[in-house]
Amino acid sequence: MLLDADQCYRALRAHDTRFAGRFFVGVGTTRIYCRPVCTARTPLRRNCRFFPSAAAAESEGFRPCLRCRPELAPGYAVVDANRRLAQAAAGLMEDGRLQDASLAQLAATLRVTDRHLRRVFQDEFGVSPIAYAQTQRLLLAKRLLTDTAMPVVDVAMASGFASLRRFNHLFRTRYRLTPAELRRKAPAREPGDTLAFEVAYRPPYDWPSMLAFLERRAIKGVVRAASRGGVRGRA
Repeated sequence: MLLDADQCYRALRAHDTRFAGRFFVGVGTTRIYCRPVCTARTPLRRNCRFFPSAAAAESEGFRPCLRCRPELAPGYAVVDANRRLAQAAAGLMEDGRLQDASLAQLAATLRVTDRHLRRVFQDEFGVSPIAYAQTQRLLLAKRLLTDTAMPVVDVAMASGFASLRRFNHLFRTRYRLTPAELRRKAPAREPGDTLAFEVAYRPPYDWPSMLAFLERRAIKGVVRAASRGGVRGRA
């Protein structure tokens, strides 16, 4: 894992909770390492070293802070194991894995039984994996209906529904209006060959570096990374 020291120091000064467990800071003058949310006095930049894990910090001779207790960082405690499993499953579902595979196959990918995955997932998200995946498909469809001029049948297919009839029924049952009714409520959009989506971020996220990353990997004539902070794809 590559860490940008300047970005890490900005997160440290802000005590940004989003970075808890993402990296650790070692203070050269005390030989102690902390979480970025530690309430101790912020060390000078020149005295800081940044590590991707507690193990990396300790391998360099730093000892854990007794105030912020690095072992309590999200993802490090034993009790977080089920949460990590549920989050990993959710990530695979958001990538569309349940469209091409069964829940049992998804569980096998994560090296657990489907029964255990259902239990852990229910505890973490309050719904079954199938219900979660269904909601993700509906939310994607809602965004496409609102933000694009794609035909409804194309929206249904792009969202992972194999049947337009099933899509219409589920959408109406869940949102109490049909896809066509939702589109009529959205701002009018002219049909075109370009789809534009916004990518939101919050500082100190290094957006210029991410934009450069996207630009280098954009497929010419298909995808364009926009300097205003969005990624535009052409159909």
